[in-house]
Amino acid sequence: MKKILTLTALLFCFGCAPKTYISRSYDFNKIQRIGVLGFSSPYEAFSGAENLFSQYLLSYGYTVVERAQIERVLGEHEFSASSYLSPDITRKIGKVLGVDALLLGEVTSYLPEQKTLAYNVSRTTSSEPVYHTEIIAGPDGEPIVNTYYAGQQQRLENNVYPSEYMIYAQVGVVAKLVDVNTAEIIWVGSDTTEGVSGLDALSSSAKGLVKSFDKEVRKARKAK
Repeated sequence: MKKILTLTALLFCFGCAPKTYISRSYDFNKIQRIGVLGFSSPYEAFSGAENLFSQYLLSYGYTVVERAQIERVLGEHEFSASSYLSPDITRKIGKVLGVDALLLGEVTSYLPEQKTLAYNVSRTTSSEPVYHTEIIAGPDGEPIVNTYYAGQQQRLENNVYPSEYMIYAQVGVVAKLVDVNTAEIIWVGSDTTEGVSGLDALSSSAKGLVKSFDKEVRKARKAK
């Protein structure tokens, strides 16, 4: 009889639903064009993360002004990048580009994908018969050998086998939408997602956050 015992199990945790918050008092019917600013990130691998959000916003029907055009306008008007969120700068951006809101965000955490080992134990149990031998003297004095069945002997063998597993990459991201006239944060979302690579995880987060954003905006518009 053969039994397989797993000593180490690898658990995969897939991303939970994004956490999002929306301004209940804001009129989202006036949001037609969105300017997407560059996302900040301490991780070089995620340079250009804002492009994923632009992609998914477009897929949901929003008119998007991308980062390159916004940066050109900022340079032409000598706006300070550090003043992106000030009411004065956001109003000027909104007027020049004709956008109603600015989307900006940050990649907050990153755990790269990695390989690890798990060890499985193969436990094999076997049995074999045991015999007892007895030697006695015969009538003529010659020895007689008698063999008797004495039962079964159990034998246990353990074999350890290493198995390689992949631990998925994990990325955390925060995004927020700012009204260009008031610099008021009208929507914010955060998410942590796993993927086979960092970019795959980030793409999943961007998709989930934009989907949640669109759902909440549609609900808010109907309520007005």
